Amino acid sequence: MEKELEVAIYILKRHKDELEKEEIHSLSRLRQLISPYSDYVSKLKGKMLGDLAPYKKEEKFLDAVTQIIGHISDITIVTLPIQYSLTFEEIEELMAASRIDKALLTTSLLRAAGSEDAAVVFGNKYITVKFAHMGENYAIDIENNTLLKGDEAGGFIQGSEPKYLFNDLFFEFGK
Repeated sequence: MEKELEVAIYILKRHKDELEKEEIHSLSRLRQLISPYSDYVSKLKGKMLGDLAPYKKEEKFLDAVTQIIGHISDITIVTLPIQYSLTFEEIEELMAASRIDKALLTTSLLRAAGSEDAAVVFGNKYITVKFAHMGENYAIDIENNTLLKGDEAGGFIQGSEPKYLFNDLFFEFGK
């Protein structure tokens, strides 16, 4: 299997430019991929948050966040020699994704759970997800599947050197 993988990587590198042309999405396209109301995200949310029924955001949102982080922790970040994108269905089937795809899925689930300000933070150093709840700022480290709160979250977000912050409702340039 090792030689097969070596050959596959060689072929990917040879055709990198052609493949990436089809795989790379513009920022406006990435925003469209955040789909909190899609049938698939709604079903996934229902499956993950079923134990929290009846779900009331004001009372159970942080419990929902814990469920979402538990779910995404099973998704392995896969780095390839080319940029690629998977649909949410493909991510769930493979339980693998690129960093950006994992952040897009996480943001979609947070938005579906009721967070209007959940957003992907696309930084120069890394990608993360941010949101606020009850006046407190939070960040999800998608590499380590951890929830950060308050100053720790703010420091983590700034440490990414944000270029863009976005979800399906808004887009901002980083500071």
